[in-house]
Amino acid sequence: MKILGLVTEYNPFHNGHLYHLVKSKEVTNSTHTIAVMSGNFLQRGEPSLLHKWARAEMAVKNGVDLIVELPTAYACSSAEFFARGAVSLLESLKVVDCISFGSEKGEISLLSTIADIINTAPPQYTYELKQSIKKGNSFPTARSHAIAKYIAANQDIYPRIRFDDVIDIIKSPNNILSIEYLKAIKSINSNITPYTIKRIASHYHSTSITSNIASATAIREHLKNEVDMNKIQNVIPDLSYQIFNSYLKDGLSPIFIENLQEMIFTIIRRSTPNELIDFFDVVEGLENKLYKCGITNNDINDFLECANSKRYTITRIKRILIHILLNFKKSDFIRYNNYAPPYARVLAFNNKGREILKLCKTTSNIPIINKLSKYKPETSIAQEVLNLDIRATNIYSLLLNCSNVSSKQLDYLVSSIFIK
Repeated sequence: MKILGLVTEYNPFHNGHLYHLVKSKEVTNSTHTIAVMSGNFLQRGEPSLLHKWARAEMAVKNGVDLIVELPTAYACSSAEFFARGAVSLLESLKVVDCISFGSEKGEISLLSTIADIINTAPPQYTYELKQSIKKGNSFPTARSHAIAKYIAANQDIYPRIRFDDVIDIIKSPNNILSIEYLKAIKSINSNITPYTIKRIASHYHSTSITSNIASATAIREHLKNEVDMNKIQNVIPDLSYQIFNSYLKDGLSPIFIENLQEMIFTIIRRSTPNELIDFFDVVEGLENKLYKCGITNNDINDFLECANSKRYTITRIKRILIHILLNFKKSDFIRYNNYAPPYARVLAFNNKGREILKLCKTTSNIPIINKLSKYKPETSIAQEVLNLDIRATNIYSLLLNCSNVSSKQLDYLVSSIFIK
């Protein structure tokens, strides 16, 4: 048994994901696959189009053997914390041989070199990073310039790496995540072997559907503008389409950040700037801007334009809004930051997934949860992380246009899904 690990959101599972899955199995010669997947709130600071069990079902029906949930505390966070949480979870299971992630670069050696520089933080790199931040650049921009300048100044060590190449690499979202996965593997001394698959056809930020492979962003934008599944059918596998269409007809999808705006504005308007500063990722006077934009705008997209700046990207602002919604404080992050995810919650699996779970019972450093009602957290951290997951699902369920679903605690009612 050779087990491949994946870190995913599958929002939704589309043809590009299927390509990555098939190619990853081929390149790694793996026999089994396990994916760590975000729950109902995502790394880009948005609710998922479909709830986590539906997305897990899509993935397993399309060839992933086992889906476990990345807890909300890690899933809706910076690329660094997201990647570290996911890789640490895979490592804790003690069964994963390799990991494969998509990237725009498709070249593991250069991505690994950049990860090494960030992990070791040479003084010259650290100095350039601080200087760039002082100029008002966002952290991602500051870091890309600092790495590029460090490599340019050390051409004797990195003779084949060009300044412009580094800038291009680090401004691409999947390259950034790839670097963070590599950093995480190195920082926890994991023996998991990394691979990367070059993305094809559609760019991560693309908002248009022009071929049979479209970005998840393009799919979401299409559904936001017109709930027309005909065009979507061309860019997602048939099994995904059947599930998606079924949930759409039942009023359980699609869900967008716009559906949350009344909840978010209510919390911001009832708060003071001094209360907003307590939320995770709110720094350097940003609380005042959030408060001002919250009381002068009624539309979430107008709010984002108001709060957006050179230093604070829209994605970061959206994550902060989700933290505010879920009551995720800085103090919470400080407690969780030094811990790997304390459990692996199974969302869906098939027969091969059952084989993985059987092996995990003898190897895993963390509890495996199939039915939440039977799980008793062993530590206060595990209880807090679980409470946040439950809170996230309870809030998300309010967005589902079905009283039989939205009025129930789904985490306790829905067990892991077995797919033959």
